[in-house]
This record gives sequence, C-alpha cells and structure tokens, in this order.
Amino acid sequence: MKWDVNGLRCILSVVLVSCILVACSESGLAGGSSDDAGIYAVKDLDVVGVSQKGPFVAGSRVTVQGVDCKTMELTHEIFEGTVKSGRGDFGIDGVNLSASCALFEVAGYFLNEVTGNESSEMLTLRALTDLSDRKTVNVNLLTHLEYERVKYLVTVDKMDFAAAKAQAEREVLASFDIVNDVDEFENLNIFENGEGNAALLAVSVLMQVSSDSVGSVGSEELAKRLELFSASFAKSGKWNDGVKVEIASWASTAKNEDQLAMIRKNVESWGYADSVPMFEKYVEDFAENYEYFSSVYNGFLIDWSIPKEEYFNPLIRYDSIVDNRDGQVYRVVTIGDQVWMAENLNYADSVQTPSLLGRSWCFGDKSENCAVAGRLYTWAAAIDSVKLANDSKDPLDCGYGKTCGLDRQIQGICPEGFRLPDSTDWRILITMAGGDMMAGKVLKSKIGWYGEEVAWNGSDDYGFSANPVGVMYHNESFTEDRRFADFWSVTEDAEDERFAMMLDLYLSTADISSSIKDSGNFVRCIKD
Repeated sequence: MKWDVNGLRCILSVVLVSCILVACSESGLAGGSSDDAGIYAVKDLDVVGVSQKGPFVAGSRVTVQGVDCKTMELTHEIFEGTVKSGRGDFGIDGVNLSASCALFEVAGYFLNEVTGNESSEMLTLRALTDLSDRKTVNVNLLTHLEYERVKYLVTVDKMDFAAAKAQAEREVLASFDIVNDVDEFENLNIFENGEGNAALLAVSVLMQVSSDSVGSVGSEELAKRLELFSASFAKSGKWNDGVKVEIASWASTAKNEDQLAMIRKNVESWGYADSVPMFEKYVEDFAENYEYFSSVYNGFLIDWSIPKEEYFNPLIRYDSIVDNRDGQVYRVVTIGDQVWMAENLNYADSVQTPSLLGRSWCFGDKSENCAVAGRLYTWAAAIDSVKLANDSKDPLDCGYGKTCGLDRQIQGICPEGFRLPDSTDWRILITMAGGDMMAGKVLKSKIGWYGEEVAWNGSDDYGFSANPVGVMYHNESFTEDRRFADFWSVTEDAEDERFAMMLDLYLSTADISSSIKDSGNFVRCIKD
C-alpha cells in the first residue's frame, strides 16, 4: 500500500491530538476528580490569601474544595496547603475545579485581638467564593458568618450564587449595625486601611469578647457563638439572640474604659500592619444602638410578680387534671374538638425522666418563675428523647443535628392521657381561633403583654390563656420579651435537622414557624 505525504501527515495529526487528549484527561485527575475529565471551570489556578480571626499561625491547615454553584454540594475535588507565616498568608498552586465555586477552610490556632496572645484552642473558619475571576481569597470571620446564609439562599430560595453572596453580605453587616458599602468579604484584611477592613476587625473583636465586660472567650466558646449565629441567621438573615445582647453590653462598657485602645495596641504589637484600620467607630456605633435599644427594652420586661392565676380568663369554665408523676394540678380547656392544657407544663424530675437532665430550666434560673410560667425545655427534652432511644420495638435517635423522622403521636414529657402536639394540632387550633392573622389575639391572655396602650393584650376567647414569658437560646442565654410566646411541636423542620416546629404568638398573629432544637421553649400538652 502506498501513502502520500499529506495523508501520512493527517494520520499523524490525529494520533498526536488523541495523545494530547488522553494526557489532558489523565492530568485532570490530579488534586480532584471531574465528571467530564479534562474539562475544568477553574484550570491550573494559583490562589493566594490571608486567613484571619486575628491571623492564623504558621502551619495552620488550608483546604480548597470544589462546590457546585447551584446545589452547594461538594464536588470532592480537594487541594491542600498551609499558612506560611504569622501574617496568616497562604498559597495553593494548580487548583483544578469542575465548577467555579469553591469552599476554603482554615483550621488552626490564631492570634486573639482581645488578649493579644495566641489562642489555646484551634478554630475553623470558612469562605465560599467564585473563582472564575479571582486569584485572591481571604478567609475571615465575615466570610464565615455569611457561609450558611449563602447556602440557604442558593439551595432553598434558588438565588443565583452572586446575588446570594451580595444579599448575605448586606445582612451580616446589618446584624452589627453596619450600613456602609464595603468590598467583598474575601477581599478584606484587618492589617489594611479602609472601611471594610475596619468593619471586619470590629466584628472579629465583638464576637471574641467575654460577656463579663473584661477578657475574651476561648476558641470553643467562640465556635459555639458562631454556630448559634449561623443557626438563627441562615433562614432569616437576622441575628436576634442572647449573645448579641451580651456583646453589645460589653461594647457599651468598653468604649468608656479604654479597652478598645488596648485592643488597638495588641494588633499593632504584632507588627503586621502599617496602620490598623479605624475599627473603633463600628464598635461604638454598635454600643450606641444597643444603649438606645436598652432604653426601649425595659418595656419588654416581664412582671414576674403577677401570679399565674391572674392570666386565666375569669369568664371561661376550666377543668383540671393532676399529673400523677409529681402531684401538680393543671387547668385544661376544651376548644372545639380539642382539649388543651391552659397553662405551661412545669414537670422537672430528671431522675424519673433523664431526658430533662441539663435540658430544662426555670426562666432566669429562678425557681419562683416556674410557678408563674412553667418550665423551658429543649426539643429533645420535650419529646423525651431518652425514652424514644430506649424503645425496644422502634428506637429513635432524636435531638439537635439529627433527623429522627417522628411519624406518630407521642406522649413526650406530657402527663398521662396527654401528648405533645404536632403541627397539625396547632393548625387546627389556629383555624378554630380565626386563622393566622387573628388567632394570636384570640389565644393570648388579657394581661401581661407589651404595649397595653396599643392593645397587644389578647382577648382570650377560648381560655387558652397564653402569657408572654420569654425564651432561652441554646447557649443558655435567657431573653424576656413581652411581645411573643413560643410552644414546641413534635414536628421536625423538613429542611434542617437542627430545627423543629413551634407555635409562635406575636401581635395578633399565630404562626407555625421553626426554632433551633437546643433552644428552650414552653410546652402545652393536648389530650389524646
């Protein structure tokens, strides 16, 4: 067979291209896999950044993982590096990702701005970013605080990743009363001047401070604070828990006692900044807003001198039951086809019911408040999770961060003959009371609610007699507020294993919403 020169050249070209494609396919597997081997959204990227709480120390572990920009699921492409110096700087070369979104994580010890010293425990911070037009990614407290919110907006609200990032950044800043436009969080650096960098340092300081007005919380407590923030912030984009009140109180004291000047000296003493950004003004603004809120907040405080009996409607005929476990007597009332306890449960025996150990409280840790309001319970305590776990026929592992899929009615910690209501029970009650927009007023007691002059008190038409008695957030921070009352449901949140459903009474409304399972809410039981 004879070959002409041009034909031979064509064949050689095909072979050469095939070899190149095979080689590309094989090299594309290094550092992470791709469903379409050799085709990457991010190709051979050398990415650098700084990791800061204060700065993470040299040797801290840095990872970059691929993330699907629409589902927020990890693509299992992982690249690793370490922090190079005390500045917190890192660099990772040759990043190849099948999607342009990425999760950066830094884990290690860090310099604490409040004490000036290295932390005694390790901390992990995260940043979600899009690497399609970026070679620098800084990981810091602001990137970490927006992380869960961005995921929620993308996966639940179906927002575009860029739009979700922009919204989450605005909401995080607003949580600290910061309204200035700042650069993207991945661009911020506490060792550089600028409004955004000052805001970052202010937030880093505020989240680190101790609630006793001096000193700093440890890394473990800081991690709990960050988790609490994420849990309450992810769905709503708002931060309202006891920690916010604690750090605002610190800020109010710190601005008058030169503590901010000491923090500035700490950061300057590290020698990594030519000029520390003006973080003080953001801390002071936060304090001033808190001081204003406190002057108004006094109106939210509960009058614990009002005895329980005064919250009942004298025009309603109540029945009563006896809890055989401890002899306590509770008023009950018939509403439509349902029979409800007309007061909050106050059962406390953690020996007979181990689920209660460390999971129920009198408000403010004052036993006399239980006589007025009943007890606060976590969701695990309310469902009697220990009893469920020890069920010989159908054991269930339930609690915070676990989805046990309760699909049956359960007694929980209710007295014999009664059970913990589910969301359907609450919905029937709301409908009976006139629907979402008016059931709150119908179910609330006639006294005790905030703003009596503007009729926040209820009409208590059916004798449900809900009184406002506050809540306890899962870091054991009590918040009394005469504007709302929350009651547990047995139903879990279908979207997040950390949450369960509850009845929320606010203004004239009644809403079936979600609450973090480790929070303390009240329990009303319904007859079987």
